[in-house]
Amino acid sequence: MNNYFTIHKLFTAKKNLLFLLSFILPGLIFFSYFFYTKNGVLTVDLGQQYVDFLAFFRNNLFSHPLRLIYSFSNGLGGSMLATDAYYLFSPFNLLLFLFPENLLPQAILIIIGLKIATSGLTSYYYWQQKINMPFYALAASSAYALSGYVIANHFNLMWLDSVILLPLLINEIDRTLKQEKSHLILITFLLWFTNFYTAFMTLAFGFLYLLTQIFFFNRKKQWSIFKSYLIKSILGSFLDAFMLLPVFIEMLQGKAASSANWSWGFQFIPYNQITKLADGAYNFHEMQEGMPNIFIPLPFLLLTILYFLNKKINWKTKLANGLLLLFLIASLFWTPLVLLWHLGQFPVWYPGRFSFVLIFLALNLAIIALNQQEKIKLWQVLPLAIVALGLILFVTFNDQSFDFLNENAQIATGAFLALGLLFIAFIYNKNNYAAIFFYLIIELELVINLVLSLGNLAYQKNYDYQNFVKNTTQVTNYETNHDQSLYRTEKNFYRSDDDPFSANYYGLSNFNSISNQHVLSLLNNLGFVNNSNSYTNFGGTPITDDLFGIKYYILPNEEITPLKEKKQMKYDNKNQRIDVGDYHLQKRFNQLILMKNNYALPLLFLSPTSTKKMKFDPSNITKNQTQFLQAATGNTTTLFHNVIWPDPKKINVSSWDGGWMQYSKKRKNKSARLIFNLRPKTNSSYYLELPGDIDDNAIDMYVNGSFVNLTVRDSNTRLINLGSRQSGQRIQIAITLKKDNLDLNAANLWRLDTKKLAQEMHSFKQIQPQITQPSALVIKSNHFSLHKKMTMKSTIPSSINWLVIDNGKILHKNKVLFANAFLSFNLNPGKHQITLIYIPWILIIGLLISLITLIIYIKINKNISVSANMEK
Repeated sequence: MNNYFTIHKLFTAKKNLLFLLSFILPGLIFFSYFFYTKNGVLTVDLGQQYVDFLAFFRNNLFSHPLRLIYSFSNGLGGSMLATDAYYLFSPFNLLLFLFPENLLPQAILIIIGLKIATSGLTSYYYWQQKINMPFYALAASSAYALSGYVIANHFNLMWLDSVILLPLLINEIDRTLKQEKSHLILITFLLWFTNFYTAFMTLAFGFLYLLTQIFFFNRKKQWSIFKSYLIKSILGSFLDAFMLLPVFIEMLQGKAASSANWSWGFQFIPYNQITKLADGAYNFHEMQEGMPNIFIPLPFLLLTILYFLNKKINWKTKLANGLLLLFLIASLFWTPLVLLWHLGQFPVWYPGRFSFVLIFLALNLAIIALNQQEKIKLWQVLPLAIVALGLILFVTFNDQSFDFLNENAQIATGAFLALGLLFIAFIYNKNNYAAIFFYLIIELELVINLVLSLGNLAYQKNYDYQNFVKNTTQVTNYETNHDQSLYRTEKNFYRSDDDPFSANYYGLSNFNSISNQHVLSLLNNLGFVNNSNSYTNFGGTPITDDLFGIKYYILPNEEITPLKEKKQMKYDNKNQRIDVGDYHLQKRFNQLILMKNNYALPLLFLSPTSTKKMKFDPSNITKNQTQFLQAATGNTTTLFHNVIWPDPKKINVSSWDGGWMQYSKKRKNKSARLIFNLRPKTNSSYYLELPGDIDDNAIDMYVNGSFVNLTVRDSNTRLINLGSRQSGQRIQIAITLKKDNLDLNAANLWRLDTKKLAQEMHSFKQIQPQITQPSALVIKSNHFSLHKKMTMKSTIPSSINWLVIDNGKILHKNKVLFANAFLSFNLNPGKHQITLIYIPWILIIGLLISLITLIIYIKINKNISVSANMEK
């Protein structure tokens, strides 16, 4: 008896140790890279978007939870529900509260590492049930946790929860197939809850997996299993209705509103996907415009092929799994399937976002092949050798076409293909240490692939983010303490488009996959730099500052004593807005200056004109801004005046015969420049209106010696501020041609009469009520009186969720939106106090559906328990 307990204890200890290893090793390998390279984890979207959302989540979840329903930090203002569902609702994010705010980047690195570690644990839990030798399951779990998909998308940390849950989903489907008790409802709920986007991909794969497994069952059993699966999947999905319904509605209004062009073609040449099987097949180009990352350790790749050569496995099962594998492979590059997996939209960056399911299936087939313990024959090794030779030859002969196929990648790929063949032909089933040997070469290849892949990326310094947050939050906290009204703040520089989330202010810039298309369209027409899911404050003027209620501007403090690099803020992305320096100096801080715009309107304002649909011309920004101003104030004064271009000084440049503002290089191999000297006769603000096709690829531009950032996103026509209050002084515009020809025919110089604008806005602002925001979902005005009928307009994006109350009575909102985007309503003569309440109706309906589903689920479980007891 004592011997039995001793053996049982040893077995249990070994089993627990392997579970622990499945968790620790993938996370440790990932952490080690950042420890030894001393890199921060912030890069691309993680550094420019997600870190800001996570900062917002950390700052508001427990202190201001209603801001997670609606926030004016979200662009000009918008629902946060779909944003929460997509970016923020992973349970891992609660770990952020264990770290001080200044260690947020380090906390994110730990969260990513823990997610990778957990995916190793869940996949080991699944595969150790499928194979007798646990080291094979351990190797597969590490290969899954550190696959090409995970390494390439580690910074898209919101997608990693589905990677964790996929093995658990397949495990519950397997239990359903055996007609055993399963937790399919819970796993389905968790998938939708943590990230609805990758949840769709995971659950779609789960459905396809189920079909391949029940295909050969008898019809009666098929229906019984399918019915059980369907009921549990529906219940799990309906439990998430409180989240899925708002997401669905907001997606229809946002990104899903834009249509994709379907075709029967390919996204890229299919056979080029072979290169992504090599070690280290990743870099910035692949991230942006490349192919899906499907790397698994090469011995596992050979074992996946061996699965189909295995005589012990039924040919019908191989046929079903083979068809599923081919379907997933075709989904990597065939356009209809690419769109199907990505909810009808082409992925912007990060191709093949579903490819973790393909990796899981390939590894699963490899584990099945290993578990057969079949004696390997020469006829089985020969096809694997041909595949291995073909792969290394393809990688070697295409190294010039794909810059990630460097010498190190080629050597690693050849070496591990050879090791894989060596294992299958001479070690597998022939040595007691075969599983350990296999495990070690898999871990080694995973380390090499990680180093080669991440070595091709560049990461931001953590202290750059920390310096930004520390200094801007100091300014915005001052604003909040000294001004209780509702207003917006902006800067003439930016760290990311989502700075308002990190620095805790209401801004204009925004980068979100779920964007309000009405707002985005308006900002495009007003000349703000934007693309399909982001917009910035680049392109604004005092007109837009006033109308959007941008009451404060944050500028760099150029008069400070130089600081050490790790303490100094960076202003890499400066907005050419010289005229914001004309605003009133409010306060100087250590590294920043706060300016106040005294003519900024409140976010709700009274207008003498009725709300009418506006027609904008995207190519005529000054006309659009004038129309916007006139619709708000009712004043028809023209404030923009065209300025005649001065004759340029031409260096290695000639004008086109009979052309206007059209130039060509004389000698193409030499530098060519145009220099325009403008001498303003007034203290107005001067602007250059530049078409979107003239960007940083066409020219370099300097204004009075200062470099001007001409980067555009979607070929936006925009206004560039040249100077302000410079009467009689020279404004020099120097343009260097980067191409042989330059057509400035559509470029215009404008003078904005800022003095007249200030007079007009001063008068208009006198009649405006005071607006405050008592809570995240409530906006209130003071008591005011009207002597005639007026329209209350706003720069608050319209939504069915806004309830408008005047003196306790509900008002009807205008069906026609102000500026085609914003809330407005009519007011009769008399006394008024306006209250706006944001009521998330769809969330409430979703909560009711989730509650009803929960009651049904509890009742079903209770009936099942009663029936089971009666049978006993």
